[in-house]
Amino acid sequence: MKLLIIYFLVLGFICIRDLFKVKNFDDYVVAGRKQSSPFVFMSLMATVLGASATVGIAARAENIGFAAFWWLAVGAIGFWFQAAFLSKPVHDLDVRTLPEIAEKTVGKTGRKLVALIIAVSWIGIIAAQFAAVAGFIGLVLGHDAGTQSVLITAGIVIVYTLLGGQLSVVRTDALQFGILTLGFFAAAVYLFGGFANGTAVPSAGLATFGNFNLLNEKFGFTDLAMMLFTVGGAYFLGPDVISRNLVAKDASSARKAVVAGSFAILVFSVVIVLLGMWTATYAPETAHGVGPVMNPLFRLASDVLPLPLAALLSVGLLSALLSSADTCLINSAAIFGSDILNTRRISVVRLLVVAIGIIATFLALQGKDIIGLLTMAYSVYTPGIVAPLAVAIIAHKKFNIKKSLWYTGVIVGGLFGLIPAILVSTAKIQTPNYIPLIGVAVSLVFALISLKKN
Repeated sequence: MKLLIIYFLVLGFICIRDLFKVKNFDDYVVAGRKQSSPFVFMSLMATVLGASATVGIAARAENIGFAAFWWLAVGAIGFWFQAAFLSKPVHDLDVRTLPEIAEKTVGKTGRKLVALIIAVSWIGIIAAQFAAVAGFIGLVLGHDAGTQSVLITAGIVIVYTLLGGQLSVVRTDALQFGILTLGFFAAAVYLFGGFANGTAVPSAGLATFGNFNLLNEKFGFTDLAMMLFTVGGAYFLGPDVISRNLVAKDASSARKAVVAGSFAILVFSVVIVLLGMWTATYAPETAHGVGPVMNPLFRLASDVLPLPLAALLSVGLLSALLSSADTCLINSAAIFGSDILNTRRISVVRLLVVAIGIIATFLALQGKDIIGLLTMAYSVYTPGIVAPLAVAIIAHKKFNIKKSLWYTGVIVGGLFGLIPAILVSTAKIQTPNYIPLIGVAVSLVFALISLKKN
């Protein structure tokens, strides 16, 4: 607990220092657009290594084995395509938010459409991040994630995002990435490097697990194809990933950060999967008896690792969870203010940080079902927006766009993602996994036929 207090005090010091450095909208929303590639890289890594890429991958590894590696591996593929096709064009557009890209390449209606989808759906995503962090804090405090844990989580994220904005997010991301790197790699070295010999913890060699197949009966080629387009698409052109491009000082810095990140997340994917597989083998959930299922990484920190390493992994986990929540919060507030309310007043964006944070906190307190209903809008993003917007960016100044066809692609493609999500959330009706892939194909076809030579 003392370590957590020190950690939060350091975050507080960073945000208070940055409070006095924020002079204008650019400072608050895009960190002055003057960040070097190392800072962009660390912020990018801290952003993508959130709840789904840490506790989510570990849980998947427990169920499907080494094939869980693909969750971040498809992200690396998305990064490679971003570096090749989008990094320079996006930065050269000189925008502050992703919806502004839609206006410069398609028109004002495109900006509003993209902004509404992101602004609404990201509230649910922030709530989910709050709930994930609250679960961890509840574990540290010795009780289930309840009101106290959620309020502590939300208060911390809202305050330091409110004060320093994107400047604080970039600085804290660098700190959080360093801590989470130490935590995860120290745990892996301890468990697989023979340092556990002579203790009650089994010392496992990689050969112990036997099966390192990238595809298996629980995760086949169809699952991989689905993940490549849905998850990989978010890494290719997701709001939070692209926001790291917008804080870079130039296109070269943005591209270098994405390329470095593509290889780094492959390494992290292997490490996190191995930790999940080790826990499934040597510290299975059945050891805990009845009660809530505890994530493999939480089990490592609470039951397996010696205290110093457990503390380091715990703070690393907390860093991973917080670093995604703050990025989502500042981006959602910036998009709501700049793209929907048409204002670039810092005071308004700060008020939106508080308002969105409070709404997300309320949703996190209500439970996962409500969060799921709101985040259904996120299902629209990849099948409906990624392909059309990527085409618009690449074709900018080379082709004219017939807007009616482009908007049709966004709407029809998005429906292929939204309708299955609604059926699952409200009626518990499962639809084929390939339905969103059809949406991606449809939106891409409409985007391509919307192009006309200048």
